[in-house]
Order: sequence, then C-alpha cells, then structure tokens
Amino acid sequence: MFQSNALDAFAAELGSRLRAGSHLILYGPRGAGKTTLLADLGRQNRALGAPCGLAPSTCGLPDIVAALVEAYPRTDIEGISRRTARARLRSAADRVPGVLLLDHTTAVTTAMLGFLRRLRGGIAGALLVADIDTAHERERLRAWHIGALAVRMPAASDRQIRQLLRAAIQTGNLPEIETRAAQQLVRAARGRIGWLTSCIGRSRAQEYWGDGRLHLAALCTDTEIALRQSRLGPRMGRRSGVV
Repeated sequence: MFQSNALDAFAAELGSRLRAGSHLILYGPRGAGKTTLLADLGRQNRALGAPCGLAPSTCGLPDIVAALVEAYPRTDIEGISRRTARARLRSAADRVPGVLLLDHTTAVTTAMLGFLRRLRGGIAGALLVADIDTAHERERLRAWHIGALAVRMPAASDRQIRQLLRAAIQTGNLPEIETRAAQQLVRAARGRIGWLTSCIGRSRAQEYWGDGRLHLAALCTDTEIALRQSRLGPRMGRRSGVV
C-alpha cells in the first residue's frame, strides 16, 4: 500500500486509540484501502507485543469471538460451553488488554452489541470496518446504534494516486500506458488506493490490452464489479467452533 505522512499519522492515531480500549467504526467506499490499513494495524500491534485478532468478515458474534481466539490463542476453551469459553476469553483480555480488528462488517446483532459492551473499559479495543458506498449503506450504519465514534477513511490525493501509478510502471507491475489513460485512471480511482491497487493487478491480464493500448473502460468496470462482488474465505467464527 502506498503510504503518506497523513496516512501513517492516521494509522498511528487509530492504533493508539484501540490500544487504549476505544471502540471505533472505520467506514468508507470499497477500495479505499481499509483492509490494507487493518493489515498495517495488525503488524503494528504485533510489533508492540499487543494481543490482536482479525476477523476478515464480520456479521455475527462468532466472528468477534474468533478474533478473540486469534488474539489469545493460549486460552483453553476446548470441551467447555460456548458461554464459558467467551467468559474465559474476556478474562484473558482483562488481564492483558488487546485489539480486535473486525473487517467487512455487514451486520451488528443484539448479541454482538452486548458482547462488545462487556469488552469496554480497557479490556479490548475494537475497530469495526464497514463499506459505505450507497445511501442505503449509510442508513444501515446509523441504525447499528453501536455508540462508537465513526471515522471516515481518508481519501488519497490525486498526487498520491499518480505517484502510485508511476511506481507501478517503474517496478513493472503496470505496463507503460499513455498519459491520457493514466489521467483517466487517476480520475476513476477517486482517491481509493485499494481500488487502484486492484486495478493495477488486473491490468496484467492480456484481455485488457489490444494493439498496444489498455482497454481502460473494461478494466475500470471489472475492477468495480470485483470489489463489490468479492467475498472473503470461510467465516472464522465457523472454524473456531466457539459462538
């Protein structure tokens, strides 16, 4: 992910708040770089020795519990009831506060809200990440009533997007393209670093090239579709066996 001083400072501030026990919502359009930012936060916490768990997809209590299992892998939860397992995980977090990174949050249930409330007070910081592209999704976010501070993912500047494009060309990740096509890509990105990174990755496919030129409209359209239709792997909550 392309980094700037502003994005570095934003990530550092989020990390500091989470380690202090804050519960936050990070929202923004698909492709804005939120998932990559979570990966950076995970590395940041591991480097500091702070327990940290990531849920790649969050729509129920099992996903939050699975993130806790990842953050506190030495907690013995085998052969006990789900309620007891959750209590042991909360106790582990109470002894050594941790951070939960809850990506692609699509629903917040009553059970999730109750569990998150019991993690407040310095037990575990939580960052819920939501894709917000439409008015319907904005209304859904407001209806969650989490009581957490909502923070918008900052958009990259056109200058930063151009720098990322130039870097991709210099490293060979993106073939040389016409100046006009590069300008169109910058406009289509709309400050979304994740979108541009995905677009660069797709651009290597031969189907997007003809007569030495990039089929920009097809590439941009397919990138948008892929971001909206993408679904991450098996639910962590289902794998952990703790719900």
